[in-house]
Amino acid sequence: MPRHESTLIRPQPAMFLVSVICGLLIPGDVRAQSVSETTPDGSSFDRIMVKAGDLLVTLERAPQGLRLLRLTDTALGQELLAQEPLPLFSATVRETQTGDLLTIAADSGWRRVGAAGPDATGGYRLTWADPADERLRGIRFTATLAPQASANAVGWDLQVTNENPERGLWHVVFPQVSIRDLGEAGRVFVPITAGVELADLWSKANKKGGTYPSGWTCMQYLAAYNETTRTGLYTGVHDPHGSTKLIQAEGQPARHAVALRFDHPVPNMGKAGAAFELPGEARWQLLRGGWFEAARIYRAWVSQKAQWWPVLGPEGREDTPKWTRELPVWAMTGGSPSECVPRVEAFAKTLGVPAGFHWYNWHQIPFDNDYPHYFPPKDGFAEGVTRLKKAGVYPMPYINGRLWDTRDRGAEDWQFTQRALAAATRDEQGKPYTETYGSKETDGSSVRLAAMCPATTLWQSQVREIVLRLFRECGVSGVYIDQVAAAQPRLCFDAAHGHDLGGGHWWTEGYWAMLKTIRTALPTETMLTTECNAEPYVKWFDGYLTWHWQEQNMVPAFPAVYGGAIQMFGRAYRGGPSQDLAHRMKAGQQLVFGEQIGWFGPELIDRPDSGPFLRDCIHLRWRLKEYFYQGTMARPPRLRGPIPTVTADWQWSGEWPITTDAIMTGAWQVPKEGKTVLLFANVSDSPFAAHLDWDGQDYDLPAEAAVTMLTPDGTKTPLDAQATDRRRIELPARSVLAWEITPVRGN
Repeated sequence: MPRHESTLIRPQPAMFLVSVICGLLIPGDVRAQSVSETTPDGSSFDRIMVKAGDLLVTLERAPQGLRLLRLTDTALGQELLAQEPLPLFSATVRETQTGDLLTIAADSGWRRVGAAGPDATGGYRLTWADPADERLRGIRFTATLAPQASANAVGWDLQVTNENPERGLWHVVFPQVSIRDLGEAGRVFVPITAGVELADLWSKANKKGGTYPSGWTCMQYLAAYNETTRTGLYTGVHDPHGSTKLIQAEGQPARHAVALRFDHPVPNMGKAGAAFELPGEARWQLLRGGWFEAARIYRAWVSQKAQWWPVLGPEGREDTPKWTRELPVWAMTGGSPSECVPRVEAFAKTLGVPAGFHWYNWHQIPFDNDYPHYFPPKDGFAEGVTRLKKAGVYPMPYINGRLWDTRDRGAEDWQFTQRALAAATRDEQGKPYTETYGSKETDGSSVRLAAMCPATTLWQSQVREIVLRLFRECGVSGVYIDQVAAAQPRLCFDAAHGHDLGGGHWWTEGYWAMLKTIRTALPTETMLTTECNAEPYVKWFDGYLTWHWQEQNMVPAFPAVYGGAIQMFGRAYRGGPSQDLAHRMKAGQQLVFGEQIGWFGPELIDRPDSGPFLRDCIHLRWRLKEYFYQGTMARPPRLRGPIPTVTADWQWSGEWPITTDAIMTGAWQVPKEGKTVLLFANVSDSPFAAHLDWDGQDYDLPAEAAVTMLTPDGTKTPLDAQATDRRRIELPARSVLAWEITPVRGN
């Protein structure tokens, strides 16, 4: 049956299914539904109800729009929507001459609101047209709502057409939803750093999130849930291009609600006639669990549809050198070869395992100054690289992938204006975006660095030249290209660059083009890394420096999504009176999160307090390396009873107290071999014992399996594989160990 656009009208007696097209009444069999319900005050409203498995989405007509009325988990009878819902969308529209902004939303300001459906799948097509504000004439919104019953989910699409010759779209907020307080065990997941799980957003007026893609907003989904009652909502924008967007959870305690929203700066923002089409699909899905189940939903999509997902083979990411995949530890320091090489050699000798070395200040120019003129290097650099490689160390020098110093020879503007200015990102007034990081010019003034546009040929070729010179002339094992997966996109308005103005996905695609040309020219057995972990660059890098994973209430959502697809390495290990406990907390968390340990100064491994624990984490990871590059993360095991906590100053930015469980757990699997490893780390000064809260269904284990306890020194102790749910785990103070579960041969 063909679908018809209909205007929602107040139902008449004895006629519940009506549709109006061009002012004509159409019989009810066209299937455009208006469901009549009576409210407590006796009035009635037109409603649309979309059932997707256990999820029920109810929409109702507003006086000049359409609004979300309910979002219900029908299996549990749990209403998820807050009492004061947000509009499904809102948009700001800009006047091209004056820059004045107007706002319009789904629930008000429209003369015509239409609905067509349900179609054969139970879905609807919704339209908003003829704005009441004449200044917005010619702007029309169309949304499609498609139920996916087997997943308890609905998919959303949104298109905005614009025939207004004087105004262009500026920002579109979609989807957005307000979730009610889900109780004492209620939590909100936000994709900050590795992922954070927040308990206080319903009680505190706070905003968490930021501009995607960046190291602080790394993936495209949010979630609110109660893991105890096993209900909640996953909401994401499954955008395979990685377009720029603001992703945010906002606590609204006065409304007992948390707002979850996605805000898109539109391509060609503000240009007359600028329209918008949602990149990919928005998704609402009932969440039967917590952060780990949300990560599984996202991984299922990203591994099939995202353009940045790499090819994974039997050995994991096979376009990454095996040494990179296996590496258990990283040292980090800087300076001349005479300052660095002996210290790093001693570091590797102490550990007795392969080590990576992140080499800063290998160049003669100062740090964060005179970029991108890194050559010539300090004397003896290439020879130092050769010496380290003979000692089992893989040197990886630093360069920056975004910035050009505006005075790039001391206090002199040498090449910036002449060569680089045309390729710098520019704001709406045509001024280049510049940044400062505390570095000083020779005259004592602040170094101002221009953020370069990745879509320009000049910048793409400049970075490529630097990287390939380091490989070909200096023989390095890898190159670290700073800031690419850390810094958020700049909304560039330079039309000469050939990209859409402002928003869109041109930023990520510019870096993809740059990195593709570099990767195709790399010498064998070499690799590339970058700062932080914005997801859209995974395919083009071999490793992400996760030094910024320093948040309270972190959960390993990013490793749960991208484990096996890219190697994560490094935390910022700092000083202070509680540094040894902080070192143990960070290393224990790195181990169970699946990261390569370290990114600390070579001498830190010799500290009498934290050094032995760090060495144990490194050696245990080395023995279990296949799990982290061939496998994927499984649900971290739970321990019964109360778990003690520890607190230390992590000194990320000034005083930075972080509290974690004293006992950290993790789980990784190699599905092709049916193997699972459970990881346990006691970072405290006291021994601990508890029983494992075991559910074998979480790990899809074979009917018969062998369980072996593995310690950092390589000792293997067989354990009784029966009654694993009653298994007692005993952890001495400052210790790590693993249980490896493997199929019994012959089964």
